[in-house]
Amino acid sequence: MRLAPVLLLMVAVSSAAPANFFNNAYDFSDGLAEFYGKVSKYIESVRHDVTPSTTCDTSKISLPSFASSLPSPDGVTPMYVALGRGTQNYTCADSTSNSAPVAVGAVANLYNATCIAANYPDLMEMLPNIAYKISMPANEYAAFPPANIQLMGHHFFYDSTTPEFNLDTTALNQYGVAMTKKKDQLSAPSDAAKGENGAVAWLYLTTTTGTVGKYKSVYRVNTASGSPPATCQGMPAAFEVQYAANYYFFGN
Repeated sequence: MRLAPVLLLMVAVSSAAPANFFNNAYDFSDGLAEFYGKVSKYIESVRHDVTPSTTCDTSKISLPSFASSLPSPDGVTPMYVALGRGTQNYTCADSTSNSAPVAVGAVANLYNATCIAANYPDLMEMLPNIAYKISMPANEYAAFPPANIQLMGHHFFYDSTTPEFNLDTTALNQYGVAMTKKKDQLSAPSDAAKGENGAVAWLYLTTTTGTVGKYKSVYRVNTASGSPPATCQGMPAAFEVQYAANYYFFGN
């Protein structure tokens, strides 16, 4: 993309704002500094490219290499990629070390990062490690930093075993609905952002009855945080753990 708008917006924010702006808005960590550094390098390279890309070619999208242990998305093509930011939800039978937290689903906003995944996959993989520390926008429809990407939909559980991805955000943005079930999982890599208790697993999901659109599978990868403590010691009956992840949607 010619001086890719998403990159230009990020650099404009990072170069124009005083240093303490980031500490007030969100934690300006080493990871965030590295992210903006890569953005700056990409913009500089695009400025000197006499034939810059002007498209968002989804055929260039591929899963992170670590996901190779999950089933391959054979016979389907990438449709969208979303940054998910929300909470993993748990319950406890009591508040002692004799019981362990039980997962009861998740709730997250999904932000359309398809073009970032197609053109800048290294930036895509960095986003969850930064995003899980950033508070959700007060306005649900506001863009999400640090990439200033737009809301695409919502992730929640239709029932205890059915993760739903509702991508019909507005009347003008109707991307369909993926109703899914878990088929496989992979423990997060050792370098994942762990938060307080560790990063949740990477997942391979397939679509089920009720899906609207051509979706066939969804991958949750690049997870950051989200895991509960080992026991329920001192925990309430229900609690949430902040998390972020990238979701890759495949279909035909």
